[in-house]
Amino acid sequence: MSVSTAKEVVEVKCPLCNADAAYRYGHIRTGEQRFLCLICGSQFTPGAKKYPVKGKPACPECGRPMNVYKLEGDIIRFRCSGYPACKTYRKFTMKEEK
Repeated sequence: MSVSTAKEVVEVKCPLCNADAAYRYGHIRTGEQRFLCLICGSQFTPGAKKYPVKGKPACPECGRPMNVYKLEGDIIRFRCSGYPACKTYRKFTMKEEK
């Protein structure tokens, strides 16, 4: 899919499956265009920086793995993968690896 702006035409491909079958899916907080991949269903913003998460915690209530739910500055929030049955969440402060 090609997206044309006033200055240039940008080719949009899904960063997970590399498909070009994506359509516009609103905007992120900063106003950049967000896309939804029609093949794998992932949401993405072209050129966005990915933050890899190592060592995802286990839910203290049910023992299932927790998923990244929200990034707020230097705080990362995990939510139980069993949501909505288990509504447990945990907050951690991110640390820079040296």
